[in-house]
Amino acid sequence: MSRLPVTAAIITRDEEKHIARCLNSLTWADEILVVDAESKDRTRSICEDPHAPWAGRIRFLARPWSGFRDQRSFAMKEARNDWILVVDADEECTPELAAKIQALLSQVGGPSRRAYKIRRIEYFLGKAIHHGIWNPSYQDRFFRRDGVEYVNDIHEYPVFPEMPDEIHEPLLHSPDFAPERFLEKMNKYTTIEARDRVAAGQRTNVFRILGAFPAMFLKNYFYYGAYKDGMHGLVISVLEGISRAVRHVKIWQFSQNSGQDQP
Repeated sequence: MSRLPVTAAIITRDEEKHIARCLNSLTWADEILVVDAESKDRTRSICEDPHAPWAGRIRFLARPWSGFRDQRSFAMKEARNDWILVVDADEECTPELAAKIQALLSQVGGPSRRAYKIRRIEYFLGKAIHHGIWNPSYQDRFFRRDGVEYVNDIHEYPVFPEMPDEIHEPLLHSPDFAPERFLEKMNKYTTIEARDRVAAGQRTNVFRILGAFPAMFLKNYFYYGAYKDGMHGLVISVLEGISRAVRHVKIWQFSQNSGQDQP
């Protein structure tokens, strides 16, 4: 049965640890487009392996890193098909999700909606996380690209011409996500977020800095029910509290450096 073609779009930078798992789950797609930010590891050689299952479908493009939003926008525009499935390098498309997307694209006239959020199952130290602010996790990932624009330099997302529907068949995040990876991402993302907030005029103070950790910890652990995930939920709540406090510290830091700090 004929269906509309789809491009699976991935942005990468030094993803040799995860990329094969991701690509292997996308061999059903008509095109696999990888936009790589000049990786220094084996990402490119893995992607371009002529004997890999994805060899006949992949297109590899290298460009300097210009931010999440720009990399996503470039990938979306370079795709050879109008329907786009956005997948991160550390994610895996389940067979159930692949079947669901192909069924939607096989409908007469194509999918009934122009955009869809896809459920993502989050992991921490090998355990699927079912509670707290990490769940439910629905990502704006499957859409027809005309009229779509990415916004935000971090936690970027596409703005659709209409409200998206939801697909419950999941993407699987990396099972080996660990505190080290969380802290690495936290340091990078809180810097960008803090600079953006200072540029927008936001400031912090001693009460916000002191209150950021307990407020975030209690919110995630009790209000959102992270305690139901046991020790994993406790550790995630601690890390999320640290992340929120660090963001306020950096807001203070950058506003000091700019000479625009306010009491």
